[in-house]
Amino acid sequence: MKSTMQAAVVEDFNKIPQIKEIQVPQPQAGQVLIKVLAASINNVTRSRANGSHYSAGQATGFVAGLDGVGQTDDGKLYYFMGSEGQYGSFAQYTLVDQHHLLPLPLSTDAASLAASMNPALSSWMAIRQQLSAGVKGKKVLILGATGNAGKLAIEISRYLGAQAIIGVARNAEALQQLNLDGRVLLDDHLAQNLQPYADVDVVLDYLYGQPAADLMTALLAARTEHDRLLEWVQIGSIAGPKVTLPANYLRSNNLRLLGSGLGSIAAATFGKELFLLAQLIAAGNFTVDNYPVPLTELNEENWYENQHRVVYLPNQPWQAQPVLFVDKIKFAVMKTVVSLKLKSGR
Repeated sequence: MKSTMQAAVVEDFNKIPQIKEIQVPQPQAGQVLIKVLAASINNVTRSRANGSHYSAGQATGFVAGLDGVGQTDDGKLYYFMGSEGQYGSFAQYTLVDQHHLLPLPLSTDAASLAASMNPALSSWMAIRQQLSAGVKGKKVLILGATGNAGKLAIEISRYLGAQAIIGVARNAEALQQLNLDGRVLLDDHLAQNLQPYADVDVVLDYLYGQPAADLMTALLAARTEHDRLLEWVQIGSIAGPKVTLPANYLRSNNLRLLGSGLGSIAAATFGKELFLLAQLIAAGNFTVDNYPVPLTELNEENWYENQHRVVYLPNQPWQAQPVLFVDKIKFAVMKTVVSLKLKSGR
């Protein structure tokens, strides 16, 4: 293996990462050097690279990328999240805490899983860990339903037993193409559009800002059962970082506001949920279309691409291998054990 590698380095928060030749990092105690096969670009990655995300540090000079799919020296395949120190996933190699490696079957489509984990993770964690009792038998409204994360929130809500799913967005044509039980346009007639769906139980909010303020005001005013619990989960904030809400709307409704993101869920629980989700995606559930790009071709166009989920390939594309019977048994047992631990709170 060469002593140097190609990596996308953040040198200036006002510019996109630059491809540089840097030293391959050396693992310390508890760390694993992993060969990165696929790593996707998403809103969190972009905002960390421009210094605006709440989890971003103040210093530049780090490798961009938050998670990905990679391979260790012994040929095993893993999903990883939370690279160590200055080494992110947009590089040929990165360092990962040995406890942050989630095993994957060798039959996994690396690019597809890398593209799907982040958007799927947002609603999976919100529903499974932040809501008081999940979404089974409940009415779920998704603000920002036409984005990649919103589309997967529809699938995941239905998979987890939602009774009805209502999508809210500005694009009427895009809304019509989704598997929804109700559609609400974000336009000048929002209050009227929302009226048939005001008594929802859960809101998954990917927009925040003024759209969330408008929706919250209209929704709370239109509810016929103001004492019925409404859980509003703030997940994304692409429309703005703040919301203004009159105090009387809070006092006159049984409203629970909460957030779901990095830091809001205990690390041990987060890891178990990540493992379950990764296995479901590896098996072909909750996937988004991806657009693979060699890492060396990172540029302004693909960095800001939002119509397709761009996946950077730092090394030669991974060739998925046939499913082995022993792998099926091994991962089935692992999923069962992790599920039981989550149910028991261990």
